[in-house]
Parts: sequence; structure tokens; C-alpha cells
Amino acid sequence: KDNPEILRTCISSVREKTQLETASGARLSLEIIVVDNGSNDPNREKIEQMAQEFGFFYLYRPMPFNFSTMCNLGVERAKGDFLLFLNDDMEIIQPDWLLKLLEKACLSHAGAVGAKLLYPDSDLIQHAGITNIKAGPVHKLLKHHDEKSYYHGQNRHIYDMIGVTAACLLVERKKFE
Repeated sequence: KDNPEILRTCISSVREKTQLETASGARLSLEIIVVDNGSNDPNREKIEQMAQEFGFFYLYRPMPFNFSTMCNLGVERAKGDFLLFLNDDMEIIQPDWLLKLLEKACLSHAGAVGAKLLYPDSDLIQHAGITNIKAGPVHKLLKHHDEKSYYHGQNRHIYDMIGVTAACLLVERKKFE
């Protein structure tokens, strides 16, 4: 809502930086659905123009912010077997990010899979999974520098976590449903 320039950065990075060809030579199809809960008219027009430019479906539904409802509206429109939830303030920096998520989301024992997220223009970790502490669930390694390896490489390797943030989350549709 009302962030067309931030959305432009996200969408252009997805379109321009995401590797869609697998190691076997198969090519993934990518459908992008933007759910907007009520941008003002000038911003709505900018996003509609962007939808034409980048080829995404723009779902405009004025309502109070409700993340779950907005995700469900996007899922209703989506046609794919896998669902990626991605906040508009994300920017892709690693070309094989989606292939890595997809590889793990295909596993029968995997639920939702997520990515390590860094704060903009820094090496500070924003998200590397959810962990439980005495006070309750928290983002693992929040604001730690990613230059260092922590807890046997939990910011370097793939680990099972109790949860991931839906700022960047991939799940198989049948598991979601």
C-alpha cells in the first residue's frame, strides 16, 4: 500500500536477478500477484503502470491491513503448485535463491521454507529462522553480523527451524491448503 518505488525495486529484482533455469535445463514459470489493500489514486496508477511493464497481476482491494487475508487473496488468484509470499520491501541479491527454496519445499517432510534476510546495505542479519527462548519465539541471530559463522554455521547452512518469516516464504500449495 502506497509504496510504488519500494515495490518497483522488489519486482525488478525478482524479474532481473532470479535464475529460472534448473540444473537439468527445465525452466520455471513465475507468476507474480501483487495484493494492495488500498493505495491512494496516484500510487494505484503507478502500480497499474508497473503491472503492465513487469507483467504481474495487480489485485487492488481496499481494506484494513490484514496480512493473512491479503495472502489468502493472492493464493485464490495463483495458479502454481508452489506459493511464494514475499514482502514488497525485499530485494533479490542471489540469483539461485528461488531454486534453493524450491529444492527444500519439495521435500515431503518440509513445511514452509524461508531465506536468510539481511538489513539493507549491511551484513546485519534480519532473519535466519525462528527459535524459542525462555521469553518466547524470536528471530534467530537478529542484528548479528553475517561475516561470522554462528552456532555451527546456522547462518551459513540449511537447518530445520520452528518457523520462518512470511517476508520470504515458499510452501507447496497442497501443504498450504
